[in-house]
Amino acid sequence: MLQERLERINELRKKAMANPEFMKSAQAHAEALETQYHPAQPKRSKKPKTLSDIYQGYDFGI
Repeated sequence: MLQERLERINELRKKAMANPEFMKSAQAHAEALETQYHPAQPKRSKKPKTLSDIYQGYDFGI
């Protein structure tokens, strides 16, 4: 019983893999999942700010 069911599932899988429309849909689905779970990382500035850049314009009264 289980073996027959596995054989049937395998046959259906092979038919789906041979169908170009199914493969196109599967590829679109995979890309959608990739963007949903792994969004593009925001770009970081190439040069980190120095303390002098951060505190520029402040008068500390020293």
